Amino acid sequence: MKVGIYHGQNHVGVEERPMPKVGPTDALVRVLTGGICGTDINIVKAGSEMGIRFGSEFGHEMFGEIVEVGSDVEKDLKVGMRVGVNPITAKRAGRRYSLEVGAFSQYVLIEDAALNTNLFAFADSVTAEEAVLMEPMSVGFHGAFSVEPKPGEKMVVLGAGPIGLSAAAGLIGEGIKDVCVVDVDDWRLAKAKELGALTVNTMTESLAEGLAKHFGDVNVYGVNVPDVDAFVDAAGAPVLFEQVMKIVKPNARIAIIAVYKNEVPVSLSQVMSKEVKIIGASGYTNDDILKVIDHINQKKTNISTMVTHTYKLDDIQEAFDTAIAAKETIKVIVDLTE
Repeated sequence: MKVGIYHGQNHVGVEERPMPKVGPTDALVRVLTGGICGTDINIVKAGSEMGIRFGSEFGHEMFGEIVEVGSDVEKDLKVGMRVGVNPITAKRAGRRYSLEVGAFSQYVLIEDAALNTNLFAFADSVTAEEAVLMEPMSVGFHGAFSVEPKPGEKMVVLGAGPIGLSAAAGLIGEGIKDVCVVDVDDWRLAKAKELGALTVNTMTESLAEGLAKHFGDVNVYGVNVPDVDAFVDAAGAPVLFEQVMKIVKPNARIAIIAVYKNEVPVSLSQVMSKEVKIIGASGYTNDDILKVIDHINQKKTNISTMVTHTYKLDDIQEAFDTAIAAKETIKVIVDLTE
């Protein structure tokens, strides 16, 4: 079979590797589409082994079909099922090598295969472009719902990348209608509008002005601040986070899904006096995945608008070059069907 291989800085390729052997509790999945994650991009850009070893198969966002099951696999997993994969539970090694599961390999062995544990079935009406978003959307969903949003609350998502858009889509799909996405790129913000979100471009107006325009404001200690109940930070921009801390209202919640590369100063006096809750959100739970599957199956939002580029496996280097350049891209995927 053909597999995508990570070689080092800005260098990926395709090699032939032996087909996996299916054990009694395993399932073999033919990968149809694999998504390039921001984590993949950062590792390839840096040329590091922080999660992917040189010479390894890699990729962890995938959709495929079951082509073989072991003799001891439960009967609810059947050949021909169209499935998404949880990379953290796909192998017995767990999270440690979850970035090396093999979303850019034509076939992937799922160890100790079980429905709704590491394999998740999709409705026949779901497209490959929608289904491949299961894993990143679960990350966004987990972050968005870590602040326990309620219908009628006003929510702000910072960042219109794949995770930010996934967070916004998850909120909107679950009935949270007042959702605003903040970014500096009108092209990306247009994608947020397609999902049903309001938008603010902080290159053309201040964060406070833009949010107050959509949600109104409240007076806090003699100062008017936007009437926002919770922020979901998928941007990882220190300047933006500092602005949030200056305009946050009492009892607001802030979820951090973004990966910050540097330390960020936090005004603990603001946290104390306004009783602000700052919550870290990493990965996802099984329940998150099931809710995302329902979202995609029911087509609650036009989530596939995030897929902006598709490449064949043989062109995986070009796919990564495009993803790294990040010019009018959101989600770059690899089509493994040919």
